Amino acid sequence: MLKKENKSSTDPIHLSDPNNSIVGGSISFDGKLKGSEDLTIKGHFQGKIFLENNSLFVASGSHIKADIKVKNITVKGDVEGNIHASGKVFITKEGKMTGDIAAYRISIMDGAQFKGSIKMLSSIQQT
Repeated sequence: MLKKENKSSTDPIHLSDPNNSIVGGSISFDGKLKGSEDLTIKGHFQGKIFLENNSLFVASGSHIKADIKVKNITVKGDVEGNIHASGKVFITKEGKMTGDIAAYRISIMDGAQFKGSIKMLSSIQQT
């Protein structure tokens, strides 16, 4: 079930927009998810996530097993799979990420768990 929720936080990529959709903590979802609004996942998701122009917030206690293509992502829960972000990937000290990351900006806090490779994208063009 997706629901709307107002939130505020000090997380760099927190989704405070009242139009933010939420996959609740008791929800388990398998499949392909596409959207044009910010999303918070508190439950379990397996498949593919396409939010190319929007942000994804992976809440504490959630588990995502997916290839993810987003603008920005904040990981407080557990993510297995590859992330491609046109903006920023932020893994909090509570976050756990296994997979490859490709993004313009990446921040991994002290205490976070990460296993994979990082590819820094650049807007600098080679001549």
